Parts: sequence; structure tokens; C-alpha cells
Amino acid sequence: MSGGYGKLKRHDLKLLIENLYGLEVRNMQEGDRGILVYTDRGIKRLKGTESDEAKILFSASAYEHVYNNGFRQISCINRTLNGSCHMKYDKNSYILQDFTKGRVYEADTAEAAAVAGKALAELHKAGEYFIPAPGSRARVDWGKWMEKFKANSISLKKYKELICLKEKKSSIDKMFLENIDEFLEKMQYAHGLLKESGYLDKVRQSMSCNQITHGEFKKHAIFEGDPEGVFITNFEECSYDICEFDIATLLESFSGKNKDELAAAAAEAYSKVKPLDEGSVKIIKAFLIYPKRFFKVSESIYGRRKNYNEIELAQKLARSIKREKKKEEVIRFLDCGRCII
Repeated sequence: MSGGYGKLKRHDLKLLIENLYGLEVRNMQEGDRGILVYTDRGIKRLKGTESDEAKILFSASAYEHVYNNGFRQISCINRTLNGSCHMKYDKNSYILQDFTKGRVYEADTAEAAAVAGKALAELHKAGEYFIPAPGSRARVDWGKWMEKFKANSISLKKYKELICLKEKKSSIDKMFLENIDEFLEKMQYAHGLLKESGYLDKVRQSMSCNQITHGEFKKHAIFEGDPEGVFITNFEECSYDICEFDIATLLESFSGKNKDELAAAAAEAYSKVKPLDEGSVKIIKAFLIYPKRFFKVSESIYGRRKNYNEIELAQKLARSIKREKKKEEVIRFLDCGRCII
């Protein structure tokens, strides 16, 4: 097969899938996010993964948990005839999932954004009291954010000090210095908001009900398809965490002139299913204020110290600054308290 799966031999792969999963494979076609496998039990998607067996098992059992709790807008990982949730081929691991036809959900109206917010709340409710299968290795993010904010702030200060010591500064250095003080201030503010929000109480509440979260709930993780309306993808990076992180990720992903209206609609729809209090709103606001894109690009430039294309990284840094500033409209709507129920 061509493209990213070029090493996979069609005949060998067909036999392997049939033997491991008990399926009749009728055709295979390479798609954007894996290989589409047409079988006697519908269309499946074969996708490569770098996760080891214990982590895949954690994700597979999370899929099954939310599905069995009534959230059906998600594709569970198919298990082999012997119960394994992945297959090996040429030393690489792959997962097989049911495939739902659809397209990326364009949440570009208040009504559509509300559908996304409601779907996230329903996913979170279904994700309560999750106990992973024996042998899993859980991804646990409970309580990490205050320390992460603090550590990343220290890193940015170090980068600033190193740049200031340079006699000759690049265009990237100058761009960084022009913006660093503003973003350090935002990091400090975000850290303070977490402290006063009751963040650790929220962590304890989440731990008490073993809350599983999506981890990457951007609007591009939502597909529009039949018959369920919207369909949730990319659940493999799920983790134990507080729900507010997913909510902030969704709100941040809205774009366009009316992004504050879209964020408001999504948050209000979420809170009708799973109510948000003032502490939750402060935590969401802290996640939005925290300049994660600016930090990530800055770290790739100054922290990892690898060879890089200066023009390309300058463009990335400029885009990250622009994206950080665009979040301010979404942050302002949170100050109105419209999503508190």
C-alpha cells in the first residue's frame, strides 16, 4: 500500500486481519487517518499507534466504558478473537475501529457550538467511575496543572535570560523579547486563578468519581455523521483529569469573528447537562489565559536546542502569538458568568 502505510503488504494484511478478528475482508483503501478496511461486518479503520500494549488497553477500556454507559457517538477499539485490543505487524502496533462516514463538524453557528458543548458534557457524564482493565497503564493528569504552570514560567524566564546575554540577537529572539513579559504576566495570573478557584478541590472531586476526560477535545475531534448527528474521535489520548481542561480546549478551538458567541453557546449547553460553578469558570479561564502555544513554540526553539529552520520557526512563533491574543474574546465572555448554573 502507498503513502504512510507503504510497508504494509495488502495480501499479508488482509490475511492477518481475517485471522485475528474473524472478519471477511473485501477491500482495503488508504485514507487520511489510516486504512479503511471493508468487511462483512461494516467498514473498519486500521490506524497505527506508538502506544505500548498497556496504554492501548487503557484507551480501549475507556472507549468501552463510555460506550456501555450510553455514549454511543464514539468508535470502540475492536478486540481480536483472543481479546487483544491491538495487532502487531512488522514490529508496529495497530488498532482497528468501526468507521463512521462523516466530515469535520463545522461548529460555526451558536446552534452547532451548543451541540458540541452538549456532546462533551454527555461524554464526561459517561466517563465517570471508570476503572481500567487489569494490565492497563493509566494516563493520570490529576493535580499537575499548578506545578506545570509554575515550571513552564521558570523555563521562559531562563530563555529570556539567555537571549538577553546574546550580543547578536536573531529576528526570533527579538520577537520573543517583545512578547515575553506579557506572557509571563499571563502565566502568573493563570497560576493565581488556579490557586483561588478551588482547583485542588475539583481534583479531589474528579478523583472521587474516577473521571476520565478526552484530553484533545478540539472542534476537529468532532465529526458530523449519521445517524447520531455528531461523532467523537481521537479518544486514544484520554486521561484521568478534571473536566474543565476539555471545556477550555473546546472553547479555545472556536475561530472567526463570533468566537465569543460560539464559546458562550457551547459552555451554556454543557452546563445544562453537567453544571458549572464559579470555581469551574475560574479554572477554565486560567487554562485559556495560560499561553500554552507560545510556550510550546518557545520551548522547541530555546529548550530543545535542535537544528531548525529559522524562517519556519519565526512563522510558528508569530502564529502562536497571534493565536494567544485571539483567545481574549473567549476569556471576556467567561467574566459575564453566563455559563454558571
